[in-house]
Formats: sequence, C-alpha cells, structure tokens
Amino acid sequence: MIRPDLASLMDKLTDRDYAILGDVERFRLLSTKQIQRLHFDACHPTPAASARACNRLLHRLREAHVLKSLDRRIGGVRAGSAGFIWYIGPAGERLLANQNRRKSQNRRNYREPSRHFVEHTLAVSELAVTTIEAERQGVFEILTIQSEPASWQQALLAFGTTLTLKPDLRLVTASADYEHHWFIEVDMATEHMPVIMRQCAVYDAFRTTGRYQAIYGLFPAVLWVVPGIARAQAIRATLATTGGIDPALFRVCTPEEYLSAVADGDDHEFRQPVPDRT
Repeated sequence: MIRPDLASLMDKLTDRDYAILGDVERFRLLSTKQIQRLHFDACHPTPAASARACNRLLHRLREAHVLKSLDRRIGGVRAGSAGFIWYIGPAGERLLANQNRRKSQNRRNYREPSRHFVEHTLAVSELAVTTIEAERQGVFEILTIQSEPASWQQALLAFGTTLTLKPDLRLVTASADYEHHWFIEVDMATEHMPVIMRQCAVYDAFRTTGRYQAIYGLFPAVLWVVPGIARAQAIRATLATTGGIDPALFRVCTPEEYLSAVADGDDHEFRQPVPDRT
C-alpha cells in the first residue's frame, strides 16, 4: 500500500472502524461475536440485525486489508462468518503506526498461531469483553483494563536484576467509594501445578519489591480464572501447602464466577478510596 492509498483509506474509515481496529490491537485476537458485543449489540434492535451489520463492516475492513482472519475458525467451517477470528492486517498496521508515530511492523513472515495461543488469547479477550459489558450495565466503572504487553510490570531486584511480571490482564475498577486492583491470569488447565506455583511465586516476589505500591498505594489481588471447580480446588489446595507463597494474595474462580469475583472486591487489602478527580 503506497502512501496516497493509506491517506485515502484514512479518509474512508469511520470512528467505529477505528474503535474496532484499536480493540483488535489491544486484545490481539477478537472473534466476530466479541466484536459484535463490543460495537454493535447496543445500537441495533435485534441480535440478527447486529450480526448483519457487524459482518458487513468486518467484510469491508478485510477487503481493505485493515483486518485479517485466521484460517482456524471457532466451530469450524460450518460456523460461517460468526466463527472468524480477527487480527490486525497490513493496512491496519500501517494505520496504527501512522496514528502512534511508530515504525510499521514487518508482517511478511506471519505464521498462523498455535491452537493453544488462539484459545488462551480468546479466553483473555472474553474476560475483557465481559468486563466492558458489566461497566455498560452499571456494575462498576473501569479505570484501567490492559492486556499483554501493556499489562506488564517491571521492578529491580537485588544486584540490579529486572523482574518482569506478565499478567494476562491488569484491571482497575471503581464502585461506590473504592477502586479495586486486579492482576488476572487465565489458566487453561494445560500447565502442571509446579508451573502454576512458580508463576504465583513471581507475583509474591514482585510484591516484595514495593514497586507497584509506590505508584498506586496498594498491591493488586491476583485472580486465577480456571476452567472448572476441580481445577480451582486443586490450585487453592496447592497454594495453601506451598511454602514461600502467601495464599492470601490469590483468588481462584471459574469463568462463570469471574464477574461476581471482580464486582465484589471487598478485600480491604486490595482496595482503596477513589481519588478525588475534581
């Protein structure tokens, strides 16, 4: 795409187009249904009308190479356009680079991501979409929602080594007079328990640096979102018996329990009064 073509495309895109492009960049992968829930359901009278409008727009963005879809689909080929999984296309990358005044990435060596990566990324995106929907329903206000790599945190350990924390999501919400801080990890039950405990140990070590507390005044609760009750019980039991890790730092829930866990947020250690924003 030559620069005049990019300028022409910029003039043709709507505010909604840019908002969708920004969300796909922010969450790395989004399904058609997730994009529909974020940008169409609230402004169309029926789910069918919302789906048609969403599919038309995504088809237009794909034709312009702003977005591309993976070969893999949710539900297979029979799922049709509703099963598409979307990522940033070459024109979309150019648009974002122009917006953010950064160098456009080279995507000539793009490879279809692994099944595990796709499933995990979409699971993280689903939590983000659920959280945004809850805000629209007045459950809480979202102050910050970040996925990787924007969610990453860094601190210096002894002898100048750097510790990097890589939560799947960093979430700050406000409800009543308090703001609540969360680091969220999505577990697909594909890792052995020692791997999960090593990740928990990194969170515990990061808390001891005081880096996050120095900026925000508290350290977030770490919420593991796991596929089922048995997995949740296994992680809780292992946390309770693993030395060197404070189990009080961690919460464990299933996807069905996620919204209640985040909305309740009544632990005094992980909340603080909302700052005066006047």
